[in-house]
Amino acid sequence: MTVAKKCMVVLQHGSHGTHLDLACLSQYLKAKDPRLIVWESYKNEGMRTDDGVVPCGERLADNLIREIKELCSTPTQSGGDGGREKVVVQMSFVCHSMGGLIVREALPRVWDKVESQKGKLEIEWNMFCTIATPHGGVCQMASTLRYYLGRLISFFYSTSYHDMFLGSDVLTDRLLSPKHLSCLAAFKRRLLVSSINDILVPLMSSGFMLTPSQRGLAGDMLREEQKQLCAFNEREMYDKMRTITEIPKEEWPANKFLAERRIAKTLVQAVGNFDSVVVDLRSPRLEELYEDRKRRTTAWYGANKRSHQAMVCKPPFDTVEEAFGFVSHMVGDEVLATFQE
Repeated sequence: MTVAKKCMVVLQHGSHGTHLDLACLSQYLKAKDPRLIVWESYKNEGMRTDDGVVPCGERLADNLIREIKELCSTPTQSGGDGGREKVVVQMSFVCHSMGGLIVREALPRVWDKVESQKGKLEIEWNMFCTIATPHGGVCQMASTLRYYLGRLISFFYSTSYHDMFLGSDVLTDRLLSPKHLSCLAAFKRRLLVSSINDILVPLMSSGFMLTPSQRGLAGDMLREEQKQLCAFNEREMYDKMRTITEIPKEEWPANKFLAERRIAKTLVQAVGNFDSVVVDLRSPRLEELYEDRKRRTTAWYGANKRSHQAMVCKPPFDTVEEAFGFVSHMVGDEVLATFQE
């Protein structure tokens, strides 16, 4: 039997998104390594993401399993051993926003299918990366208006919003089941990328830490701590990356944000270390990048009001990739590095 090795990156967008949301990262990965299989699912686009984390995860899993089967169906060129071939797939996932929850729900289903194909298929779980994913839900989102609007939508329309507002047990129990946790633990590396001024997904949910202001800092101490915490460019993303091995009480008191803390603590204790990096898109040099007023305004708006979307250059912020593309480039390089280990 011959062995065929393949490298695959699965990209998953978030709520009400499309595969184009992560086009900046997709294009970067393909340009850096044309042999890489960059796979984007079309099964959960647009309003279909309102169906709930579980249905979206099931659709993604079924779609991904079909893709993996196709990888296994190609016979060897040499025809050795009756033409049979074992496929070894090094697989990484990069997810934006709700996409991280969708993938977490999909993993056990994919895992079971892979186990049933032993002898023909082996998966090496390389990296699990989430960008602004609400692992702990969105109950503490910074935008009051969006909070109440989201609550309203969750009651009457969107099962996914209901899940993310912790109205169901999906985030608090289902995704913390032993099977779901063991799937995450199988990855060689886990990376969390967050934005300090994300008005939709709080840092405690996406990065497993409190903001300096939530830790009680104010004035000059707050500004200095935030400066030390946040990365303004790709180089600083490496320099300021933290490895989270526990949720210490001195940084996140046990009596603050109980549900979110329990989720983060359970994930870290059961799964293992998470690397976590916090970006601030409001670079002091932002306005210097663009002479064109329209693009300068778009960049300012993305950095100050829509960092949740801008950090992955989701349209319309794909027109200002020079300002925000460093996040996708850093993530892309980290993913590629795991394939070379």
